[in-house]
Amino acid sequence: MVWRVIPMSSNFFNMSIISYFGSKSSNAFQNFINPTIPKQGVTKYLEPFSGSFATYMDGDLQFDEVYYNDKNRHQVNLVYCCSKPVEFLEHLEKFKDTVLFTNKKRPSAKWNFYKGLYKKYTKNTFLDDVNFEIGDFSKACMYAFLITSSFSSVYPRGGGFSGYSKDRDRLKLEILIDKLKKGKYTDKLSSITEFTNEDFEELIRKHDSDETYIYLDPPYYKYDEKTGGDDAKRLFWYGSDSESVFGPVSHRRLLELIKTVKGRWSLSYYYFPLLEELLPRDKYIWLQKEVNRTCANGGNNHEAKSKEQAKGIELLILNYDPKTGKKLISNDGMNCLGVSHLFHWNEAQAA
Repeated sequence: MVWRVIPMSSNFFNMSIISYFGSKSSNAFQNFINPTIPKQGVTKYLEPFSGSFATYMDGDLQFDEVYYNDKNRHQVNLVYCCSKPVEFLEHLEKFKDTVLFTNKKRPSAKWNFYKGLYKKYTKNTFLDDVNFEIGDFSKACMYAFLITSSFSSVYPRGGGFSGYSKDRDRLKLEILIDKLKKGKYTDKLSSITEFTNEDFEELIRKHDSDETYIYLDPPYYKYDEKTGGDDAKRLFWYGSDSESVFGPVSHRRLLELIKTVKGRWSLSYYYFPLLEELLPRDKYIWLQKEVNRTCANGGNNHEAKSKEQAKGIELLILNYDPKTGKKLISNDGMNCLGVSHLFHWNEAQAA
């Protein structure tokens, strides 16, 4: 079986309730990932690295149990508060009238005001203070301002300020407010069984079963040509460069773990050699698409030096057959289908 590489641009409007760096919210990603997700025999949907939760939020997916999880406690808190739109909107309006209030009239002066506020809260202890209960609307308001103001919606300390449009005289926070008012995502948010802030290994071991499906979209590996390892620069954009959050060593920890689970899973990544070592193509299904985006510098195109060259191969690795939903390798390590699934890297090879 051969899967061709199809060029795919990720420059689409982010559709999920909240933008988050690396999210799979564009139609192109939805069309690539969601059709492969198994439905039959699956009662539990799990995303250990939920972020914007776009795969579930924007997809036509329904399961008995749905779990949102992220190691970024502020992100978990924000998405939880979005599931209570009436109450959250009240807090956001008060936040705008107080913390975000300015009597400045000129757009350039407003830009400087909001940028100053952004810098203050990315440099002080706000993001470090995670000693709060999920459901803290006050914390969610400030974090919502920070994440919507961060360039490309990266973790606020990893991105510059881009949260105010001078031309439109409007904060990007208003996009989130508009979504909450329209209620497009209210039903999907209310269907989430639990919001958690746990390490991926703890979460997976807790919920793993034959009826569990896990979509894995971890912080991507940034290939270092000199060492062959992860230089952690990309992890910084996720706020995941420390070992207590994810860190370079967690790539191996994740791959070793998912080889042992009972459930079915699909894994998004850019290529790095460890993938082939631990998840060989003759035992797992590898699907792929070419992406064009400025943040794609990495993957199998880690030699790219300019924005024009910034293309990457988006991988989707599965431990099940996407057509039948059947698991490829049984829990005792036997190949369930008795076939080899070898996939070529590019369209020229596949022709």
